[in-house]
Amino acid sequence: MTNNYFLRIFAILTLGFFISCDNTTDDPPNQNKNTSSSSSSSSGSSGITGPRILEKVNIGNTTVEEYSSTSGVLYQAVIRDNSNSDAITATLTYNNNKVAKIKYIDNKSTHVIDHTYLITYTNGKITSMSMDNPVFNVNNHSDFTIFYDSNGQLYRIVEKKKLGGSSVYTHYIEDKFTFASTNVAKVEHTTMLMDNNTPDPTTAITLAYVYDSYDSKINPYTTLPKEYLMVTSTLMAQVNFYMLSSNNVGNITIQNPLGPAIPVPKTYLYDAQNYPVSDQSQSVKYLYKAL
Repeated sequence: MTNNYFLRIFAILTLGFFISCDNTTDDPPNQNKNTSSSSSSSSGSSGITGPRILEKVNIGNTTVEEYSSTSGVLYQAVIRDNSNSDAITATLTYNNNKVAKIKYIDNKSTHVIDHTYLITYTNGKITSMSMDNPVFNVNNHSDFTIFYDSNGQLYRIVEKKKLGGSSVYTHYIEDKFTFASTNVAKVEHTTMLMDNNTPDPTTAITLAYVYDSYDSKINPYTTLPKEYLMVTSTLMAQVNFYMLSSNNVGNITIQNPLGPAIPVPKTYLYDAQNYPVSDQSQSVKYLYKAL
């Protein structure tokens, strides 16, 4: 039962990746399509012409992502399963106008997702985080270190885990970023075991996510705090790191050393202000809140 629940939670957590895979018949997909004035409203733009923040992402009649904000400041996010009532709520706490704490909790009586992140900044950038997850009366702890290149661009996120109440680190995770201008071009996600606090490279496994075919439009997730997107991607699914990009990714390729590469195309319809309002099949819709 526990294993099944973990698998189900993982399915929820990867929603940000799967919801944007549409059924367009364009080959190759044509991303540069604007909605007409009559379809724009039905696709989620609601006639907003000025500043905005992402409020909802819908699949059909189901809201799978919901963002609650006041005066443009995000204070809560809810991610829902498209097929049942499973959900995860993230609550953000601020200090000096920076996200200082994020607590994620699922809606089950015996919480598997009950993660609290504390965030530390240096010169305005996240440089470290800690995470605690008391699951089944045993605490799991992680320490994160975030690295930037000489241009101040995100370069690496390193996580060291202490699982099962261990006093020493047991697992090592590294996400290495390659950017093309302000868009994420590639993330190499490496995991390995640790022996006496030392990573064991003989146990390493690396997955790579390649992001390309970006448009020149505005990524809806740029309206949300980057700190939230960064933390959420480390918890949920590293494939979602494309949300840190300025523009909208047109294709994601998952490179698994144990199997063939998996391409996942993504397409969009836009409003007159260059914000996506849906995928081209209009099964996925982005709704915004005016500021």
